[in-house]
Amino acid sequence: MLVVEIEVPERPDAAALLQLVIDRCNRISIVAAERRLLRATRPLIEKVLDEKGIPLDLSQLGAEPGALPTRTILSLPLEIARQTGRSVVFFLDELQRAVDYADGEHVLGDLVDIYSGATDVVVLVDGSEERVMDGMLEPPVQFGKLCDRLSLSAQIPIYTWREALPQRFRQAGLELQPDALDALLKFGGGRPYATMTAARYAALNARKLGSDSVGTFEAETAISEAQRYLDDDVG
Repeated sequence: MLVVEIEVPERPDAAALLQLVIDRCNRISIVAAERRLLRATRPLIEKVLDEKGIPLDLSQLGAEPGALPTRTILSLPLEIARQTGRSVVFFLDELQRAVDYADGEHVLGDLVDIYSGATDVVVLVDGSEERVMDGMLEPPVQFGKLCDRLSLSAQIPIYTWREALPQRFRQAGLELQPDALDALLKFGGGRPYATMTAARYAALNARKLGSDSVGTFEAETAISEAQRYLDDDVG
């Protein structure tokens, strides 16, 4: 399973978001080429964009936000899934920020059109402004066609986390070591947001190190990063 994780930036339009999608997908395609998950040695995303006349650096286009190739760029995770034969999770954190983009309705509409019928890409969205997220499920955005709202309890029993987290890491191709699991569970204290934030950073740290195992170092680093993220979110 491959994960395309994007924290949606606070900007006046979608240009920065689209650049993040390109950058993240391109890094994944480079790793996929190195691991021979792709037949072509040339990075997939570079090839796809070049065929459509789109540079890796969108600033080179000199286009206004409304004229950017939004649909093509948002389709890149789907292209990765099709070319690698792997399932892809497209995770958009703080997606409610896109509502305020000058071209936000266009961006959100494209996401619904592209992925509402897709089976090889799972779209996960998260946001800290509950009222805005709820509104996105209805017209004109109609994100309800793509995602169901998942309500979580303020606390999930530790035994549930202890069973589920290692399984989720294995699905992502990572082995969560017992000491690392204990550290993540102690930090999260059963709280879904805190636990998953730390787990996400732990997985990312392992990926950055090129490791297929999440140990104490990755977990402790992840906890520090998660605490900073949570502090900033509250602030």
